[in-house]
Amino acid sequence: MIRVLANITTVLLPLTFVIAPLWAQQAATESVAPAAVAKSIPPFLSESEFNRLSSLNPADPNGYLELGEELLDSPDSPERVALTRELLVRALEYGRIGSEHRRVAASAAIALASMSKQEGDRLWLRSVAAILEPSSADLAPSRRAREQESQVAAARASLFLTQLRAGAGIEARDSLAAKGVRQILEAHERELSASGTISVQDLEIESRKWPCTDCAGTGIIAPPKGQRGPAKICPVCDGQPGLKLRVPDFGAQLRLQRRLTSSFSESWGSVIATQGASPARDPDPANVAPAFAIDVRLTVWRDGNWTTPTPEAPSKP
Repeated sequence: MIRVLANITTVLLPLTFVIAPLWAQQAATESVAPAAVAKSIPPFLSESEFNRLSSLNPADPNGYLELGEELLDSPDSPERVALTRELLVRALEYGRIGSEHRRVAASAAIALASMSKQEGDRLWLRSVAAILEPSSADLAPSRRAREQESQVAAARASLFLTQLRAGAGIEARDSLAAKGVRQILEAHERELSASGTISVQDLEIESRKWPCTDCAGTGIIAPPKGQRGPAKICPVCDGQPGLKLRVPDFGAQLRLQRRLTSSFSESWGSVIATQGASPARDPDPANVAPAFAIDVRLTVWRDGNWTTPTPEAPSKP
C-alpha cells in the first residue's frame, strides 16, 4: 500500500508544478487588465470625458460642441486646449452641412472665436457664425456670461498697465493675479510694445520693483522728521516712479488699452495697423477646417487619435 501511494505522489507532484504557474499567470492577467484599460485614458481627460469622446458620431455634431464647450471652461493643459479646438472645428464642419445643425455650427464658430488670440481671427470667425446663423449673437447664455467675464478681465488688464506705469506695484500685482487678466495680456503680448519685445513676464518682474524703496512712490525725499530743509528728488526713481517706456512703446500700450476697454468690434484697418493682420478673409464656413489644418475626414477618437470608423463586417446569412 505504501508503495502504491508513493507511486501516485511521484505522478501528481510534477503536475502541480505545471498547473500552479498557469493559475498564477491567469490571476496576474486578470489583476492587470483593469490597470491596462485605465492607462489608455489620456491624463488630461477624466474617465467621463474620455467615454463621451470615444462615443462621438459625426451624425450628431452637437455632441462635439457640448464636449468642446465643457473642455473650454477648464483649459488646464496644452493638450486639452488642442483637443477643445479640434472638437469645435469638427462640430462646425459636421454641423454646417445640414440645415438642422447650422445653429450648432454657428455656436462652434463663436466658441472658436473666443479661443483665438488674434482679433483678425476673432472677426473672421464671428463673420462665419453670422453666415451660418444670423441670430448667432444671441446664442448660449453661458457663452454670453463668459464673454462678460472676458470684458471685465480686459478692463482689469488695461488698469494693470496704467498702475505699472504709475509705479503702483502692489496694486498692479493684484490686477495681474485677477481672473483672466494674465491670459488677456498674453493674448495681446505682441501689442505691449511697438516692436513686440516686451513680454508679460517682463511686466511682472517690473511690478516687483515698485513702489520705490526710497520714496514709497512719491518721487521725492522729504527731510527727516524734526529737521528743516527742502525736499529732494528721489535718487532711485529720479522723481518718476513706474515703468519707463520709449515714446513708440507708450503709444502702443495706449492703443492696446483703448482696444481692451472698447465696447465695439475693431475695424479691419485697425487690426492691420496694430497686429499686422492680413486683409479680411472670405467668411466661408467650408474654409474653417483647412485654416486650422484639421482633417475632418477623421471623425472618431480611438486610442488617443482621430481616425475613420471601422466598417462593420457584413452579417452572415
